[in-house]
Amino acid sequence: MERHAALRPLGVDRAVFHGLEGLRPALRAALVASAVERFEPIDVETILGSGPARTRRLIEEARRRYLVAVAARPASELDDALPAIGELAQRVETIAARALSPEAGAE
Repeated sequence: MERHAALRPLGVDRAVFHGLEGLRPALRAALVASAVERFEPIDVETILGSGPARTRRLIEEARRRYLVAVAARPASELDDALPAIGELAQRVETIAARALSPEAGAE
């Protein structure tokens, strides 16, 4: 659980942790680079050191294994409170709420 504790401040809850822990490093890198970091396909290829077809296969395999791992866990094990929202995230939420409020258009 020490590894999970280190990731909690980044917003990694138990479900995400359990989904990632069973992936070998190349699959973990493929999933994080493509789905979390949203790098362009060519950048994911560079990270993985593979061509387009192999990179697509790795991403597909990583997503499938991740979802299977998360779905296989009992809900009680995955029930996890998200970490407290950080100062920057609170500021962004406040600004977004102001920008999206009906009164914002009247200013």
